[in-house]
Order: sequence, then C-alpha cells, then structure tokens
Amino acid sequence: MLRRFFEGDSGLAADGAVREPIPGLDNRRAAGRGQTHLAFELGGKRIRYAYIRKNGCSAFKTAMGFAHDVRIGLIQPHQRCSLLRRRYDATIFVWRDPVERIVSLYRNKIIDDVNGEDIQRRLRAFAGTGRVDFDTFVDFCCRVGDPHCLPQAAHLKPLRYTHAIPLARLHEAMIGIVGTQAAVPFARPINASRHTPIAISDVSRDRIRHHYAQDYRLIDQIRGNLARM
Repeated sequence: MLRRFFEGDSGLAADGAVREPIPGLDNRRAAGRGQTHLAFELGGKRIRYAYIRKNGCSAFKTAMGFAHDVRIGLIQPHQRCSLLRRRYDATIFVWRDPVERIVSLYRNKIIDDVNGEDIQRRLRAFAGTGRVDFDTFVDFCCRVGDPHCLPQAAHLKPLRYTHAIPLARLHEAMIGIVGTQAAVPFARPINASRHTPIAISDVSRDRIRHHYAQDYRLIDQIRGNLARM
C-alpha cells in the first residue's frame, strides 16, 4: 500500500478541515506497456509523469516551460524518463471520471475547435462532414483508435506510482509535491473549454462505461487505496 500525505503541512485545509491524502497506485503487475511518460524537475523535485490527454496535460506542459499547445512529440526528446524508480522523487498520473473526460474532449476539440485537426480528420473519415453530435462522437471514441480517446488505464506503465491525482485536486496535490511557488502553473485550468451544455444520453453513458471499464476499475482501486489509508 502506498501512502502519500502532503509534505510540509499538517494535513489541514485553510478552513481547518482535514485534508484527504493523495493515494498511490502499485501498477507493477499491469500487462500493458503504457504510453508516453515524461521527466521534469520542478521545485527541486524530480518528477516522472504519465502524459494523459484531457487530464491537466496543458498545465504540465506549461510547468515544463513549453507552450500549452505544443505537440507532445516535440516535448518528448527533451523530457525523456527512465523506468528506474530511484531517480525520481515522485511518479505521478492524473485521473478523472471517463464521462467528464470525453465531454471535455468533445467540447475542446470539436465544439471549440482548439488544435483539433488530427482528431477532426479521423472523425470526418468515420462520420462524414457536417456537425457531429455527442452520441456520434462517443461512437467514434469507442470504435476508432484515436490517441485522444485511449483509456486512462492504458497510458500507465507497470510502475509504482506515488501519486494518483484526481484532476479536481491537481493544484493541491502539486503544492504537496513541489511547494506552493513551483505549483503556480497548476493553480487554474489552462486551455479550458467553454461550458457548452452537452446532452448525454443513457446510451452514450452505457457505451462509455462499457468501453472504459478498465478506467472505472482503476478509479475503484484508487478509491479503495484511499479508504485504507
């Protein structure tokens, strides 16, 4: 069991409430090889980070000194990481509810059209031209292997992660890892989408729950780790 409290504080929020610790995740038995992981130094700490699209990745790009819209392929050569755990002060990833993640992706890349050329090209090949509603987009996510749509669990390597960070607590968690000043890039969302109302049908919810079942199992595991802390 990995147990990770916030460094340098009492575990109390500013209002005196008890602050929940951030649990870790032992993923060393995972069968998959995972996806892109980056290494960077921030606040005097050496961090190994699992890059997962729509999970606060723009804030991490900014913290590494890049523009938030720089393609990840241009960042990787400068931020390569090693699988040797002893080299890092923290090994982290950020997670969120799968429905929220797909809604955020739809708003950002399809409705707001922010750096969405690649996914829009694949979407047109799948659904044709014209406006694509959310149900069709969910169908696309579940049937086409677009890198934006990969399950969160599929990004993780067989590593022992010290911090499994819920997106809603990213700033708070990074303060605990690198300190208040170094965590400024995480203080507010970067590249946030407009809050355009999205109608989510029961069919789409069921399809997301089925296709991203491994993400729901991952979240259950993280929450179970937290409950045992």
